Parts: sequence; structure tokens; C-alpha cells
Amino acid sequence: MAQSKENKKILSLLHQIHSITISILASPFSLKLILMKIMFLLLNPTSFLSVLITIITLISSIASQPANTYPFCSDPQNITENASYTSNLSALLSSLSSKASLNSFYADSSNGIYSLYLCRGDVSSNTCQTCINNATREIQRRCASNGTAIIWYDDQCMLRYSNKNFHGVYQTYPRLFMWNNENTTSSDEQNFGALSLIYTLIEDIVPYTDMMFGTNQSASHDGSQKRYALAQCSRDINSGDCSSCLGTLRDAVTQCCQAKRGWRIFAPSCSLRYEEYPFYQLPSVPSTPVPVPSAQVPEPVPGGNGGNNTTMIVIATVVSSLAVAVALLLFWYFSCWKGPRRTEEERSQEILLRGNSNHCYLNEGELPITGYDNGEQMHYFNLTTIRLATNNFSDENKLGEGGFGPVYKGILPAGEEIAVKRLSMVSKQGLEEFRNEVMVIAKLQHKNLVRLLGYCLEGDEKVLVYEYLANTSLDAFLFGLLSIPLIVFPFFSKYMHPLLPPNGVSLSFPL
Repeated sequence: MAQSKENKKILSLLHQIHSITISILASPFSLKLILMKIMFLLLNPTSFLSVLITIITLISSIASQPANTYPFCSDPQNITENASYTSNLSALLSSLSSKASLNSFYADSSNGIYSLYLCRGDVSSNTCQTCINNATREIQRRCASNGTAIIWYDDQCMLRYSNKNFHGVYQTYPRLFMWNNENTTSSDEQNFGALSLIYTLIEDIVPYTDMMFGTNQSASHDGSQKRYALAQCSRDINSGDCSSCLGTLRDAVTQCCQAKRGWRIFAPSCSLRYEEYPFYQLPSVPSTPVPVPSAQVPEPVPGGNGGNNTTMIVIATVVSSLAVAVALLLFWYFSCWKGPRRTEEERSQEILLRGNSNHCYLNEGELPITGYDNGEQMHYFNLTTIRLATNNFSDENKLGEGGFGPVYKGILPAGEEIAVKRLSMVSKQGLEEFRNEVMVIAKLQHKNLVRLLGYCLEGDEKVLVYEYLANTSLDAFLFGLLSIPLIVFPFFSKYMHPLLPPNGVSLSFPL
């Protein structure tokens, strides 16, 4: 009774969800009604959680179903009378599963139970082990009370057991047939279709290989189409029985699906598959050895194994997303974090300390510098002198500010006026730029240019000391000229020198 009430609640809640969906589809602007119905669901948490758990369980159950699982169970057993049979079977199948990581084929027997597994010849050892593990669980779930059973799992492996000895005996029953509903459109079927491919595999390849496995492909005359085939035998039978088993399945093709675009036939001792796309992972006949190419991501196998394709897509998406995230993280680390630290390390290595602890030279042998024209050595000012001269860099002494930093007027103890250019603490100019500026200005020392008197470099402070230029025109400072502006009207400007401004020019004449 309680279960019935709970089911009614679930149905009622599902009805509400359905109603909300219809409302959204029918009238996307009726937000008020939609919000009211959502609030109703939120106010019933018990029913909501019940439905949510049911939906998740259903989705998980659907997702957990293998893409292609085909069990055949026969010879029912009386579990009550043969309880030991079930436990012995479970132990035997578990031992098979543990060997799948090392062997693609294995046959064993214990306590009157015979078992065998076979993985497709082109799958990896990891894929083989996963397939056998899943097949073991599935066959015990489906056929636990049967004395004989076989399962083909996801077209990658086959597992079988029986209370009768079948080792070394080829069997073609039970058979599993699958095919594409579309018929082939090739007019060259005799030379291009299934039978010619299968014939080569049966007569020349599969029975005579250690793996009893082979693939083959052929192209149409114009090369526009290809067909692919695979054949395999269980390795507990000999080559003659392998040829007979595959021949039996080949004859069955003519009765069911020769004209189809693709088909598969599975039997306990052998199997055949034919498709118009490459579904296997290894070439059929190895060619002359060639140099191993660089590692590449294998192309996805089209069609056939839906579950495998989905898994590969998910893995590829996750791996590529992680790769992009790691690349972005490394880029950020080296550009925004590692870069500044490395810069500081390089800057610290640029300075070679010598002399006393109050000053340093940027690079040994480069400072102090002798001017080219005046023959005077550039002077080093200690920071204390600079602070006293500029009243500790007060705003009253500040003349202006540029990209390098602020400029202050200062007066030395001897009364000489100076202009102090101080590197801002937030400036991006480093020691290298500071050194370059000192070198360039020192080389440009001239009687008609503002002279660089010296520098200061203590701790984080970087200071350049210039001679102070009075607040007047440069021509008057250099030549003692009286600047008289002369306005040249635009009418005459076109007759002036082309480098002069078109709207007039200010000229200076000597006294």
C-alpha cells in the first residue's frame, strides 16, 4: 500500500514536470506560471528526490548495458542439487579473467567444467582483459543455472563454458547472424565483394597463422571504394578444422547476406565479418619493414562499435581539454609568475658591487665615465646629498614628471643648482635601461647641451643629476639672444622654406 502511494506521488510529480515542459514550449513568456510550478516541486523535496533517484538509476542502468552482448544459454541445471557446480563455475571463470591480461586465448578445465575465451586478434591486451572481465560477469548473470553457455561480447571477445568437453572440437552452432539492411550497389561483386575477400582469408591466411586470425581488403577497379574482411578461428582446433569451420560460415553467407553492404557471422569455433569501412586495427599482411613513424593519434574506427566510439570520443575530449588547460596554465605561469622572478634574478646579476656599501657601478669598467669633450669625470652623488639638495624630494622642489619619473630642483651645499631625475618606484625601467641612459647621455656631453653631472644608485633608488637650466629660452641660454617674434603671414609662407610651419614662424635676431 505504501509503495502504491509512493508511485502515485512519483506519477504526480512527473505530471508536474511534463506540465512545466509543455508550458515552456507553448508559451515561453509565461514566466510567472513556470516559476510557480517550479516552486511547487521545490516545496515537495521527498517526492522530488525520489523521482531524481529513480531517473538517475534508470540512466545508469541504460548506460551500463553493453553495446553488443549476445549470450546463448543451454542445458539447464538444478541449482539445488548441483550447488557445487555453481561455485566451481564461478572459480573457473574467475581464473580465466585473471589470465586475460597476458593471453588473448586461454582454455582450462576444473571439476568437470570446461571453459575457454578468445579475444579478437587485433585488440590490445588491456581491451582483451576488460572485455573478458565484462563477459565473465555477464555470462554468470545470464546463464548461472545452465550447464552450457557462450557469449560474444561487444565484437571483441568470446567466452564459453560447458559441462561437456568441447576442447579441440570445432563447432558451428549456435550461430549468430547480423547484417546491414542495405544491399550493395557494386556491379563488380564477383571480384570486389565479400566472397573473394573471404576466400583469400580461408584458403591462404587464417588457418596457417599462429593467431589463426587475419584481415583482408580490396579496392574497386577505379579505386573509389574499398571493402574490408576479417576471419578468426579458436586456437584449440587445428588448421584443417579451422578451414572447415570458416568454409561452413562462408556457405551460410550465400543464403542470408551475400548482397548486403556488411555482415557478421559468429560460431563457437570461428567467425567472419565483412564491412565497407575499416573496423579492425591491424593490416592483414605485413609489408616490408619501414622506419617507425612518429607517434600519432589513431584515427577513430567508423561505425560498428558504438560503445567504443563513444568512449573514444569522451576520452579524446577529456584529454584535449586537459591538454589545453595545462598549456594555458604553463603559459600563465611562465609569462605572469615565472617571468618577473627571472627578471629580478637577471637584474640582480647585472650589478657587480665594489668599493664601499654606499654606491655601486652598473657593470665593471663602464662607470665612472669620462666626458668626450669636457674631460671631466662623471661624479657619483650619494643619496644623502641628493635628499638634502631636494629637501627630501619635496613637492615644492618638484619641476614636473615624465615617463621615467619626477624631476626635482636641488641646490648643492656649494650653491650650485641642479635638476634631479628620480626613477619612479613603479617605473618598469630596470638597471639595463638606466645603464643605457647614462651611457648615451655621457657620450652626448657637449657645451651646448644640458650636461649630465652625475648619478646616484643606492638600494632601490636610481637618480640622474643634470645641470639646472633656467626658465628661459634655449637660444637665449646658448647665445644671449633677444628673441623677437616675427609673424610671417600665410600669404608669404608658401615662399618660405618648406620645413617652416605654414601659419607663421618665430625668428630670433642677435642684439
